[in-house]
Amino acid sequence: MTIEEIKKEAAQYQFEDVKSLSIKVAELKIKGVSFLGCVAFVQVNQKISLKEAQELTLQLEAYTKGEKRRIEEGIDVMLSDFKEEE
Repeated sequence: MTIEEIKKEAAQYQFEDVKSLSIKVAELKIKGVSFLGCVAFVQVNQKISLKEAQELTLQLEAYTKGEKRRIEEGIDVMLSDFKEEE
């Protein structure tokens, strides 16, 4: 799915609760949507900031503890690279 398709689907998705959002994100993962694509989906659907969407996406049951740990480690590495450049 392209980012445009993800955002379009997010705009059309009727949010019910966090559990249903988690199920939807799990479905996106099965379709091959990356973590960043899922964050974009959550951001558009919930109309929240990128940081809030990242945090909410990591809280969803769609990701295992191991996946969450690897994602958070990747985010930490990226942030440390930005801090070193300053």
